[in-house]
Amino acid sequence: MRWCVVFVAVLLSAGLAYALDADFYVTAVEHTKLRQDSYGYVNITLKNLGASYAAYARVTFDPEDRSPIDPVGSPRRHIGRVREGILSEQYFGIILQNEEVELGYRVYVKKGTPPGVYYVPLLVEWKDEQFNTRSQVLQLALPVEGEIKLSVAGVATTPREVRSGRDNVKLTVRIANTGDAEARNVRAGLLLDAPFAESFSGAGESFLGNIKPYAEATAEFHLDVAERAEPGKYELPLVVEYEDSAGRDYREERSISILVEPAPYFELSGVELVPENPTPGDRVTLKLRIRNTGGEKAENTDIRVIRESSQPFDFTTRSDFIGSLKPGEVGEGAIEFEVKEDAVPKEYRLRVSIRCTGDSEAGDDNVYVQEIAVPVKVAAGSPEEGGKVLYAGAGVLLLLLLAVGVRKLRR
Repeated sequence: MRWCVVFVAVLLSAGLAYALDADFYVTAVEHTKLRQDSYGYVNITLKNLGASYAAYARVTFDPEDRSPIDPVGSPRRHIGRVREGILSEQYFGIILQNEEVELGYRVYVKKGTPPGVYYVPLLVEWKDEQFNTRSQVLQLALPVEGEIKLSVAGVATTPREVRSGRDNVKLTVRIANTGDAEARNVRAGLLLDAPFAESFSGAGESFLGNIKPYAEATAEFHLDVAERAEPGKYELPLVVEYEDSAGRDYREERSISILVEPAPYFELSGVELVPENPTPGDRVTLKLRIRNTGGEKAENTDIRVIRESSQPFDFTTRSDFIGSLKPGEVGEGAIEFEVKEDAVPKEYRLRVSIRCTGDSEAGDDNVYVQEIAVPVKVAAGSPEEGGKVLYAGAGVLLLLLLAVGVRKLRR
C-alpha cells in the first residue's frame, strides 16, 4: 500500500509539472521577399501560452540544416527578459505566461532553390521551474518566390524592309522569360507616335497568355508608316504587363528598334494647260511637272489619269512615261483630252496616279503607287461663240418654218 501511494504521488507530481510547463506558439511571422541566391530577413513573434514560465530560453533556427533557407551567422538566439537569478549563469532570462518575445534572423536562400513554400524547423529550449530541460519544435512556413525576367528576344518585320508609305507592316516581337517563375496574363503594347500608327483598332496590342520559366511567346502588331517618314532608325516603346503567382501586377517598359528605309515620293511642282484657259469644246494638252522629294531614286516612272464619269473630259492620251528621277529631280509628262460641249465652267480636280519602281542598284524592287490631284479650270465660252450658236439655231428654225410653209402651199 505504501508503494502504491508513492507511485501515485510520483505520477501526480509529474502530471502537475507537465501541466504547469511553458508552451510556445508562433503568433506572427514577417519576412522580406525571399528569392534564390539572395539575402533577406525573417522576424518571428513567439508567445508562451503555457501555465508556467520558461527560463534560460533559447531558439535555434533549422538546427539540422535541412532547409535551403540558412541563417547568416549563429542560428541560436537567447530570448526572454533578464531577471534576478543565479549570478554564475551567463544568461538568465524568463518568459512569463502569456508573454510575447520578438526575434529576427538575417537569412540567405541557397542558389538554385526552386520557388515554393519551405517548412523550416524552429527548436525552442528552456528550463522549467524544477530546472528540468524542456524543448519544443515549431514549424515556420516560408515562401521562396521565383523571379520573373522578361526580355525582348527578337524582332522581325514583314516585309523585311520597312519603307515610308507602307501600310499594314507586320511586326513580330519574341518575348522570353529567363527567370525561374511563371509570368501570367502577359500583355504587350506599343506606344506609337508619328510616323507610325495602328493599321486597325487594337493592332498595337497583343495578349500572350502565360510564359513559363525559360520559355518565350510571340507578340504580333500591325503598323502603317507615314508617306513622309524620314529614313533612319526609330525606337518604339514597348510596355509589358504581367502578374506573378500571387496575383501582383507588374509593368515594365522595353524598347525595340525599327529601321525605315528610304523610298521615292512625288510632289506636283508645276501645271501647264494649252490653251491656258480651255473652254467647252476645246482640245487641251495638260503638262505636269513632278519632283521626286523622297530619299531614293525612282525608276520606270509613269503617270496615268484615273477617269471619272462625272468629269466632262474625253481623254485621247491618258498616260505618259517619264523614266528615272533621282532625289530632287523633276520630270514632265503630258495628257491630252477634249472638253465636252456641255461642260460646266468651274475648276475640276483630275486624279493622277504616279507609278514607279525602287532603285534597283540599292536592291529595292518594290513598286510604289502614289496619287495626286491636279486642278483643271474650265472657263466659260466667249460672247462671239455664244452669238454664233444663237445665229445657227435661228437659221435652223427659219428653214423649218419655210419647209412647213411650202408644204401648206402645195396642198
